Amino acid sequence: MKVRTRYAPSPTGFFHIGGARTALFNYLYAKHHSGDFVCRIEDTDIERNVEGGIDSQLNNLEWLKIIPDESPRTPGLYSPYVQTQKLVRYQELAYQLIKADKAYYCFCTKEELQKQREEAIKQGLTPKYNRHCLNLSQQEIQNKLKNGVPAAIRFKMPENIDIKWKDLIRGQLTVPTSALTDPVILKSNGIPMYNFAVVVDDYDMQITHVLRGEEHISNTPYQIVIKEALGFHQQSIAYGHLSIIVDETGKKLSKRNNTLKQFVEDYKEMGFLPEAVINFLTLLGWSSKDNTEVLSMDQAIQNFDSDRISKAPAFFDFKKLLWIGNQYIKKLDDKTFLNFIKPFLKINVNSFRNEDVFDMAQLIFKPQISYANEINDLLINTFLTTNLQQIPDHLKSIVSSDNFQKCILAFERILQSYEEITLLNANEIVEKIKQETQLKGKDLYLPIRFVAIGKEHGPEMNKILTIVGKENIMQNLKKLIWIKS
Repeated sequence: MKVRTRYAPSPTGFFHIGGARTALFNYLYAKHHSGDFVCRIEDTDIERNVEGGIDSQLNNLEWLKIIPDESPRTPGLYSPYVQTQKLVRYQELAYQLIKADKAYYCFCTKEELQKQREEAIKQGLTPKYNRHCLNLSQQEIQNKLKNGVPAAIRFKMPENIDIKWKDLIRGQLTVPTSALTDPVILKSNGIPMYNFAVVVDDYDMQITHVLRGEEHISNTPYQIVIKEALGFHQQSIAYGHLSIIVDETGKKLSKRNNTLKQFVEDYKEMGFLPEAVINFLTLLGWSSKDNTEVLSMDQAIQNFDSDRISKAPAFFDFKKLLWIGNQYIKKLDDKTFLNFIKPFLKINVNSFRNEDVFDMAQLIFKPQISYANEINDLLINTFLTTNLQQIPDHLKSIVSSDNFQKCILAFERILQSYEEITLLNANEIVEKIKQETQLKGKDLYLPIRFVAIGKEHGPEMNKILTIVGKENIMQNLKKLIWIKS
């Protein structure tokens, strides 16, 4: 059969990093095997669904270039791709299981179920349904249905068998049915429960492989027995359960953990390139045979092998994300870089002498930023916050030294002979200062840089002088000479 994988989020929240990793691994697996990647929406937890949840999932998948072959936006042969649009299908199959004596009506109230749970815990037992309603007579069942008593439908778990499957990541796994309960498959309001709906959807959409988080290991045996009970014998699904993602403290990355940003939207708004985020996510629990860390989507597809997925927790290393982000930004040509960061700029050309100078100022920082928003602080702190009236304490002795004074006086005299500073003459100006003063190294470059931007460190000297310009530097020189005098 053709490989078909799926990503099936619920719109109870926005696109989380863990969900993005799951979607990506399913996409990579499908494309590695020339298969299809499906995105469907599991929206049956109606009370917890959030406005915009579906759009967050689909929009951010598109931003990351994890493009589904089939989805609610691009339906294929297996519509619908939203669970609430196929409720009749689930209900019909649930009633079929009742007729086949593989499921039964349950009339227990929430209060009764809670009491059963508390009794089990008190006796040191694993809480599970006590099958009270399984023992009701047909007459009792019909009377309750006739009188409108709310009824859920429970699956009748087979007794005394082992449920086995070979996990793509964890190897052979076995769960005895004695450890399981009779799960509700259809609530009294006609809404299917997860472990039932997902089996029906995977069958209807001919899914062959499922990669998902390790928290779903406990769901797998339920889904296997329900699939068999429904008669879906011809369908073979390979399951693989991904390890958890942890932060620097070793805690699971969750929506309630504020140590790191949790949602893909956060990194999009920070100005990470989607290719960088994808590259980083690819390495969250998977590695290539040659341990290459910077690899494109095409390279990841070509090399993706489920045998290389680790069972160990995946560490969300933000420093690595920054490093990867920087690698991708450095690869951009200058025009693409300027276009990319433009929507993230909080300052405009009016803060600089002209557009060419503004572009030059931005391009100076291209080799060092990891995401677009970084450009703002760098531009502001380097070029737009020069305050020569407030000299840092550790520089006061240098600024008051004879060498410093000699350098800036020479700078003023030499600069007056130039109409403007350009990239072509900036180095010439510095060389003339050097020749006149016989200063070199820190004694030469620190005063020049400090006059230009009020900092002892910064980008290349010729670009600094060109960006700041003659007029601004002359004003700065007068301020410093006045302070010295």
